[in-house]
Order: sequence, then C-alpha cells, then structure tokens
Amino acid sequence: MSTVVRTDQELIDFLTPNPDKPGSLYTQLSRSLTQAIHEGLLEDGDYLLPQRELAQALGVSRVTVRKAIETLVDEGLLRQRQGAGTVVTSGGKQSIHKNLSVLNSFTEDMTARGMKPSSEWVNKVTVQSSPREAMALNLSPGARVGRYTRVRYASETPMAYEIASVPGTIIARAEQVSDSLYDALHAANARPVRALQTMTAHNADAEVARYLKIAPGDAVLYIERQGFDAGNRPVEFTRSWYRGDIYDFVTELSAMPADSSG
Repeated sequence: MSTVVRTDQELIDFLTPNPDKPGSLYTQLSRSLTQAIHEGLLEDGDYLLPQRELAQALGVSRVTVRKAIETLVDEGLLRQRQGAGTVVTSGGKQSIHKNLSVLNSFTEDMTARGMKPSSEWVNKVTVQSSPREAMALNLSPGARVGRYTRVRYASETPMAYEIASVPGTIIARAEQVSDSLYDALHAANARPVRALQTMTAHNADAEVARYLKIAPGDAVLYIERQGFDAGNRPVEFTRSWYRGDIYDFVTELSAMPADSSG
C-alpha cells in the first residue's frame, strides 16, 4: 500500500511556529497540527515527514517536534508506526455534540456515546463558601460547601476542567465522594432534576490550558450551572471550561405557534 508523505510548502508554512507568539513552540505546533487535521489540510492516512526532516523544515528542534507529535498521539489524532513514520488518524477523535436540552452527568453523556469517561481529581475540599457560591446555592455567607475540582476525559482526551460546589448540609465531607458526584447527590436524595446555565466564550488561562492540554489563550466554552432538586432547592453550582476545538453544544429550537387572532 502506498503512503502519502506530506512535503508541500503550504503545509510547512501553516505548521511553522512563531517564536514571537505566546505559548511554547511545541504547543503552537501541536495546535496547528490539530487545526490542519480538523480543517482537512492533513487527511486521514497522510504521513508526516520524519521528525528530523520535519524539524529542519520548520526551523525548530527535534524535541519540539517530538513533544508536539506525542501530544497528538495521546489524543488519537496521530499514530506512530514502527519503521513507517507518523500517520494521521483523524477518525480517532471526532467533535462531540452535547444536547443542552438534556440534564445528565458527564459520565452518562459519554457512556451513551460509546466513549470511555473518566475523571482526574485535582482537589476535593470542604471550605467556607465564596460569595459567589453562597449566592448560587442560596446559603448564608460563609456557609460550608464541598468544592470538587476535576478534569473530565472522554476516551483519554481531556474534555473539560470543572469546579463543582455542593452545600455541606447535603454532603458533609467532600472526601465522601468517590467517582461520581451525581451518584453521591442521588444517594443524598439531592440529584438535580433541572438546571439553569449560562455559556460564554472565554480564553483559557494558564491553569485551564495545562489541564486541558491546550495553549494559554485558546478558545474554551465556559459554563456556569445551577442544579435544583425535586423540591426546587439549589444543590449544585458548577463552573466548567470545555475545549472549544472538539466539544459543541446543540439545542433544538421550535417556532412559536402562529398567532391566528388576526
């Protein structure tokens, strides 16, 4: 089977990092490789130049090329074949569409798509609520909350950085939560049945970028959500930063009934 090794100048120019731009050279290169794949400049089955030649063409070190390629291998966009080189496997990662009209957990959402969900806990602490948390959860100033910070993955790809806050009257100690926060809320008879959320476009700060494996300043979708239980009690306040390059939010709109009054 023949292989297509991409050597064209258009691709080289597109991928070449700019040392005057923010972000490390390898981060710039991994980002431009990702963009080239999503936009069809690099297609499924295309081979990259060998790392030494690619580094020379781009004017960067082999370490820069190697780190960028390893990042995309981890995310399923590239595959390294022994003795053959690095090949594009764009089918390995697809854009994920989230239906905004359905209230479910990240784990349930990813499982329903046939993907393997997982989480990496960054922190689980019981602390005094911030003014923002107290307002969102209808608590007295300084009331105790559990604050749960984690990175959400879908089939090994980091999808979201999330900070969830829950009143301490519902879950007394944050350490009680193991894998699923929604399972813990369900066990406490406080699983959300409806939610209010706002979504805005943000640029990732250094911390969010580090956990999502993107460059600082890259676009992310920032969501704030208040979850309410069956008694209309606020039980969850969650702030999430979703990767804008592979996560889309979809909602269904219906036209208002026509006014037949004349």
